[in-house]
Amino acid sequence: MKSVLGRMALSLVVACAILAVSALTAESGDKVVEEIKAAYAENVEVTVTPKIDNFVVVFDESGSMYLTDQGARPAKAKVGKDIMAALNERIPELGYQGTVAVFAPSRELIGPTAYSRESFGQTIEGLPETGRIFGNRTPLGDAIMQRDPNLGKSAGKTAVLIVSDGERNIGMDALDAAKTLHQKYPNVCFHAISLADNEKGRTTLKAISELGDDCVYAEASELTGNPAAIDQLAKDIFYTVETREIVQEVVAVEAAAVVPEIIEFDTPTFAFDQYELTPEAKMGLDENLEGLSNQPDLSIVIQGYTDSIGTEDYNQKLSEQRAQAVYEYFISKGVSPERMQTVGYGESRPAADNSSAQGRALNRRTEISAAP
Repeated sequence: MKSVLGRMALSLVVACAILAVSALTAESGDKVVEEIKAAYAENVEVTVTPKIDNFVVVFDESGSMYLTDQGARPAKAKVGKDIMAALNERIPELGYQGTVAVFAPSRELIGPTAYSRESFGQTIEGLPETGRIFGNRTPLGDAIMQRDPNLGKSAGKTAVLIVSDGERNIGMDALDAAKTLHQKYPNVCFHAISLADNEKGRTTLKAISELGDDCVYAEASELTGNPAAIDQLAKDIFYTVETREIVQEVVAVEAAAVVPEIIEFDTPTFAFDQYELTPEAKMGLDENLEGLSNQPDLSIVIQGYTDSIGTEDYNQKLSEQRAQAVYEYFISKGVSPERMQTVGYGESRPAADNSSAQGRALNRRTEISAAP
């Protein structure tokens, strides 16, 4: 995501952005996020943001996954389990809704629920490494189609990660099933970890992963015992990393010149569909009253914004109410109304992508700039 704060010569910014995503990004204290940050130089600002909102692991427990006489030693089920355990250790906790489902028979072992590395790790640890082979046929297409109800209830972008050898000897064709769901839910991306030991299985899984843009196909043999490949797989599916070099600028000004301060707030201003200031937002505003007091000749413009949920007319009014809320709060603290103007821009000037919950949170904001 793009940074909410731009550099303006004479501006004060009420940034709802940073705290809104702090629990979901580099300030969360999540060990994976911290390790990602540690890989960069100290003068680089690193932001880790979720690429998806939901994910579903579809793990194959049919008979072919337990075979060991086709060159698969140990059994493919154990290889897939070990890969998923390693991958789980590299997924940052960024607020995903997650599910682990298996087949056959088809059932959900966990979720849909908020992703926790510990709870999902326990679920993966419980996956069997051996099982019934004969009579345990492979309904891969049916297992994919059985994701339909949950996909219909999921908001935002969803990753479906298929861990399978690509075999299908009963039920609906797997590629046809994936095509059906992808057409129905364009925000779903099918990824595949292939444990196939024949070209037919590989071809099926590759074709499924090629249905959407930037969906991933990975061979189990390339992931096993390869931490770098696991890291890359986690990044490709689950998150993005944005970096910005921190450069200290030296601005030469005349001794008598007065340069207004740039004041940044680290608290969100508004909850969804609200214009009342939160206690945290008021604390941020209070911290900056001194800056306004020190610059009595500075007039400001308070600008309100919304995310894209709702009609344009509704969001226009809501943005004006948000700007008015800050205006009235400043008046209550002694700032002269003659120094302030308000304007609402509705949803027309997003600071971040409205397609995700995190982006929408960044857009529910108020900005304050020096009046021209």
